Amino acid sequence: MFPSLELGTQFTLIVAIPSIAALLVGKRLFLPDERFRTLLRDFLRTDWKYLGVAWVVTEIVNTLAFHFHVSRTFTGAIYAVEGGTVAAFQAITSTPLTVLATGVYLVGFPFIVLFTYFKLKAHDEEEAQRYALAYVVLVISAVPFFLLFPVKVSSLYLSDVEALMYELSPAIQYGIYSTDTLVKAFPSLHTGLSVLAALYARKADQQYAYTTGVLAVSIVFSTLYLGVHWITDAAFAVLLVLLAYHLSRRVSEPRWSVVTREALAGVRSSVRRAANR
Repeated sequence: MFPSLELGTQFTLIVAIPSIAALLVGKRLFLPDERFRTLLRDFLRTDWKYLGVAWVVTEIVNTLAFHFHVSRTFTGAIYAVEGGTVAAFQAITSTPLTVLATGVYLVGFPFIVLFTYFKLKAHDEEEAQRYALAYVVLVISAVPFFLLFPVKVSSLYLSDVEALMYELSPAIQYGIYSTDTLVKAFPSLHTGLSVLAALYARKADQQYAYTTGVLAVSIVFSTLYLGVHWITDAAFAVLLVLLAYHLSRRVSEPRWSVVTREALAGVRSSVRRAANR
């Protein structure tokens, strides 16, 4: 698309331009009464705290996973559980389907994760805060598995599964290989965060909830079709989603200051109980 630019810049543009366009279309369809000026003002006033924390946590987790994980991989354990079942998702492949699945993976994913926050906030600010909290809990809960239980993407382990997305474009291949170790497939955060967004989208209106549900299913399918994840990755991610969702519903007030205070109180209580034993 941008042959005169470096591959890294091409990858950034391939993801960024369609993602921004998707957010604008989403605003038009699902938040038609919200003014851009109001959205910007609210972002500068409060939203940056929740989205900023979520972004920082994600970056820290990605950095940790990229620079450190145990040398042994456990892909064989995943294969022992499900065998080559995931290859069935590539029973029928075509370039148009691969392009569509790649678009869903690279663009649909950031859209559903980010736009759901703003959609929730338009209906109930507390629900948006709970969603941001659940996001952080889910990402953090994946850290031990990324570091201590590294699993290769399915296309690097199974000879009959092709790396369809990586082979689609040199820029996409460069972008993925330069930012991902390809041994942190378990659990699938693409699945987890998409399902989490779909769960919380039910707190908004029915039309958005239905759209998000369809998109979440499409994202899960794309991870399997493109040779990125195993079925076990997706299934375990859903279990983590249920945990994160449950914890986010139990917090009395999902503001970061309150969450921090409650967490510290819980730690102190645990320490006191341990000391009294």
